[in-house]
Amino acid sequence: MATRPSRRRFRAVGTERCVISDSAECRTRPVMSECPFHLFGIEPHFEVDPRQVRQRLLRESARRHPDRAPDAVTAAAWTEELAALNQAADRLLDDLQRAEHLLMLRGGPGPGDDRTLPDGFLESMLQIRMELEEAVAGGDEEGRADLEAWGRREWGTRRAEVARLLDGPDGRAPDTLVAVRRELNCWRYSQRMLEQLDRSRGD
Repeated sequence: MATRPSRRRFRAVGTERCVISDSAECRTRPVMSECPFHLFGIEPHFEVDPRQVRQRLLRESARRHPDRAPDAVTAAAWTEELAALNQAADRLLDDLQRAEHLLMLRGGPGPGDDRTLPDGFLESMLQIRMELEEAVAGGDEEGRADLEAWGRREWGTRRAEVARLLDGPDGRAPDTLVAVRRELNCWRYSQRMLEQLDRSRGD
């Protein structure tokens, strides 16, 4: 027979604090929604094992499926909890979202707090985006492939630097958190470029 869920483990915390993880970050940083690291029992680092996230999600989805609930109240609670788990899994499996959440946990600047980009970066990205639009419009597959390869290299370079900063020995230092914010600002441009390429394939 299915057991009643623990409301302490999966409740939405609003502006309360994470209460399960042993990590000091999850215990002490206020969050606006349930902390994905704490929900999945994962220490808050940038690099995570996707298999661990998927396996935990699969186990909880099977264990708390509403069809197995003993009553309607429990079914509703489990539905809510599984929705929170799915949202948390999406955040943990998305590199950019995971980095943003970890930066927030450590008290770093948010997207609206620091929009700094390296000198000349924006102009360069605008030029690349123009070249991409021209390649797509003109059916230039070779040009589009070259730009996509560049975008993936840029994406990988930014990801690697964010991982190095967040998981390094100074990953909680204020200067490091500012550097992470600025890397994320750049990383989003290559992310948008790759998304634009994906959309163009469906046109």
